[in-house]
Amino acid sequence: MAFAPALSLLIPFSPTSSFPFKPSPKLLFCPPKFLNSVLSAASSSNSQPLPPFTSEEAFLDAIAGFGDTEKFLPVVRTYENDLARLTLVGAVDSRQAITAAAADGGSTADEHISSGVTAMVVETIYPGPADDRSTVSTRLFLPTLKVKEKAIQLRKSMAKDMFQGISSKNILSMTFRQAVLEQLWSLELALFKPGTERNMSDLESPREVPVLLALSSSDELVISEIGEVVCAAALENTEKHFLSSSANRASKRLSSWLKKRQHITSKNSSVVLYNLVENELLANAKTLHEKFNSERGKYKLKDSQLKKSWLTSPAFSKLEKIGGPEFVAWISECVPSYMFEIDSNRLDNVKFEGWKTLEENRLAVVLTHAQMVSLVDILDMFYEDTFTLPEKRLPCPTVAKSSKLDLNKGSPLLKTLSTVLVSGIFFVTISVLGKLCLPKLLPIRESFIQQNSQAPLYDTVRVPDHSLEPSELETCCVSIIRRIKDSFCWPGEIRTPSGACACIGELPKFMSEGGYTNFSMSDMSSTSMPLQASEEEMKRLEDIASYQVIVSTDGKIIGFQPTNRVAVNNWAANPLAKELYGGKKLSPGLLEPGLKICNPSGMVVLELLISLNPKSNFALVRAIDTSGNIDG
Repeated sequence: MAFAPALSLLIPFSPTSSFPFKPSPKLLFCPPKFLNSVLSAASSSNSQPLPPFTSEEAFLDAIAGFGDTEKFLPVVRTYENDLARLTLVGAVDSRQAITAAAADGGSTADEHISSGVTAMVVETIYPGPADDRSTVSTRLFLPTLKVKEKAIQLRKSMAKDMFQGISSKNILSMTFRQAVLEQLWSLELALFKPGTERNMSDLESPREVPVLLALSSSDELVISEIGEVVCAAALENTEKHFLSSSANRASKRLSSWLKKRQHITSKNSSVVLYNLVENELLANAKTLHEKFNSERGKYKLKDSQLKKSWLTSPAFSKLEKIGGPEFVAWISECVPSYMFEIDSNRLDNVKFEGWKTLEENRLAVVLTHAQMVSLVDILDMFYEDTFTLPEKRLPCPTVAKSSKLDLNKGSPLLKTLSTVLVSGIFFVTISVLGKLCLPKLLPIRESFIQQNSQAPLYDTVRVPDHSLEPSELETCCVSIIRRIKDSFCWPGEIRTPSGACACIGELPKFMSEGGYTNFSMSDMSSTSMPLQASEEEMKRLEDIASYQVIVSTDGKIIGFQPTNRVAVNNWAANPLAKELYGGKKLSPGLLEPGLKICNPSGMVVLELLISLNPKSNFALVRAIDTSGNIDG
C-alpha cells in the first residue's frame, strides 16, 4: 500500500543548554513508559553488556560515544490516528541510520554541533495511507559527529547542486521513513476515548490525552494474533455485504431465529473477537434510539468511520432505517460494538492496562465501531510497512476459526437432512456447470501421452514487438485516446507530442518535462517521487490508473489488463474493458463472460495512463515493446 504523498514534518530535538529529555512545549522527546525500554534494549544490543543507564543523560552520552564496531542504533516508530496508536521500539542498522541522517548534507548535524549537542534525537512524521488524520513517525538516536563525518563523505561523492531546491526536512522525511526497523525490543498498542481528535496543525506538540486502554509486550505475537481475527472479521463483513442480496432474503426469518453471538478465534485460541452488532445492537435498537433522542445534540458526531464498507456490518443499514444516519453515527461513536477477549496464559510477557479481568486469566475489553476502525487502520499501516520488521507476516485469516450458526436446540435428524441437502445441491451444481462450461474430455491412452508428450499444448506464434510504421502507430494511439474522450465526454483536443504517444488533458509536469516516454510508472511511488514534482502533483499520482492495452494491427482491442492497484479497482468501468467484452456488463460473479479472440497476424502493446480525479482529467497512451520498455 502506497503512502499518501504530503508535506512531511521534521521534528528535530531543539538543542538547548537545558537537560535534553526535559519536555518542552514543542516536543516531548520520548514517551516516558518507553524510555526504560529504549535504555535497557540499547544496553543489551551490544556484544558486551553495558552497565545499566541510571539517567537519560547517561543514555545520550552512550549514543554520543557510539563506536564503529557497534551494529545497531535505537529507533522508535509510531503509527497513530485519532483513536489508536502503535509504538515500536527497536534497532536499526547503524550505517543506514547515520546515512539517513546525513542525507541533508549535514545541515541538521551542524545545528547540533554549533549548540554543543553530541547526540542527535530527530523525529520525522509522514502521512499515513488510511486517511488524512493518520501518521507514521520515525525517531532516531544518533551520534552527531558520526553523522557529520558521513555527510562530508556524501558531499564529496554527489553533485554540488544535488540539494538545491529541496529542503532538509523533506530529504530527512524520506530517508528516515525508509530506515528499516530490524529488531523489535518492545511495543505498545494504545486506544483513546471515543470522540478524541488529534490537532493535525500542531503535530510537534506532545499529545496530552489519557490512554483509555493499552497493552505492551516485547514480542510481536500479540499484535499478530489480534491482526488475524481483525482481518478475518473484515473479510466476513465483506462477504455479508455480497450475501445480503435478494437471493438471501427468503432465509432471513429462519436465520434470525438460529443466530447466536458470533465470534472469531485466532489459530492458537489466544484472542477471541465478538461481534455485538448483529444481535445485541439490533435486538436493542428501539431502546438505543430512545436514548439517542434524549441525548441528541450532546455529542459531536462524525460519519467518516462509516465509509469503511469493508468493516461496516449490514446491520447498520437496518439501524439507519430506524433512526437515520445521525443515529448510526451515534452508535458508531458511542455504543460498544465489538469485544476482545485475550487469554494471558497463551501470550507471554504481555502487560495490560484498562482491561477487565475475567476468570481463568482472561481479559476483555469492548470497543465502539469507530475505535475498531481506527485499530484496523493502525494494523493495516503496520503490516503494509515494508520498512518495519520486513519478515513479519499476517497469519492467513482462512486459518482462523470462525463461529458457525449451529442447531444445538434442533434435532439430530434436522442436522443430517440439512447436510445432505447442501451436499446434494453442491454436487448437482458442479455436475451442471461441468456439462455446460467444460469441454468434453476424451479418453487419454498411454500411447497418446507418449506420442504427444513433446508436442506443445498450444500453437504459439512469435509476434513482432511493433509491426506498424510510426505514422500507423500514432494513429493507433490517437484512436485509443478518442475512445476514452468520447466515452467520458472530455473537452479539449487530442495531442501527439511524439510518434509513439497521444494524450489529452493537462498532464503533471513530472510526466511531461522529462519527455512523455522517459518516465516509468512502476518506479514512481509516494516514497520515491521525482524531485521536480510539486506537492499538488504528488497527490495526483494516487489517482493515476495504469493499464496495458494490446491492439491488433487493424485497431481492434484484443487485451486489456490493469498494472497497478488503482487500475484494478476501476478496470470494469473503463470503456476499453467494455469494448473488449463486446459491451457485456462486467461485475463479480460465479461465471465470468468468455472471450473469443482469433490469433492476430500482428499486434501492438500500449500503455494507458488515465487520471481518475474529476478535477484533473487526463489520459496518455504510449507504445511499449514486449520486453516492457517504453518505445521512444
